[in-house]
Amino acid sequence: MRIAISGAQSTGKTTLAHALTEVLDHSRVEPEPFRVLKDRLNLVSGAHTMTPQHELALIKHNQGRLTAFRAGETVLFDRCALDALAHAEVARAAGNSEFTESWLDRLRIETNLALSKIELLLVVRIDPEVPLAEDGVRSTDVEYRILVDQKIAELAEGHPTAQEITGSRSERIDHVCALVEAMRPST
Repeated sequence: MRIAISGAQSTGKTTLAHALTEVLDHSRVEPEPFRVLKDRLNLVSGAHTMTPQHELALIKHNQGRLTAFRAGETVLFDRCALDALAHAEVARAAGNSEFTESWLDRLRIETNLALSKIELLLVVRIDPEVPLAEDGVRSTDVEYRILVDQKIAELAEGHPTAQEITGSRSERIDHVCALVEAMRPST
């Protein structure tokens, strides 16, 4: 099963992914594409620092990793193509002219290809009680974070298996475990 965890910066995606590996059999975490490609592509998170080519590279990386899993395995994707598309659309709205409509159309097509391989899309929204953490990777622009959070939620509405995950860590884990169990074929 392929489970993607999508959300803005500092929402607990990575924490949730790693916690789920402790309770879901035969599971592993697929790292966030941005972190994997950051040094190779000299990526800097933000509406005016990323390019369409950067976002496409993140989406293509996600597409490739979605096919690299074994039967019976549960892979938890820390972010997915949907996140890259949301960042691209926010960049466009913020005035980054590199994100033309034709580029966004291409990113939408590639994102839909990636999303078609995901069995469960989890959306983790911003918790006002959790501050934006500085880790040297993610953007620390609070307004940008809010816009990305809203765009991810909006884009996820169109995915048939999208589920918003809320609550405490244990409530989130229980919710995801119940969703996974409901999706497993009965024997």
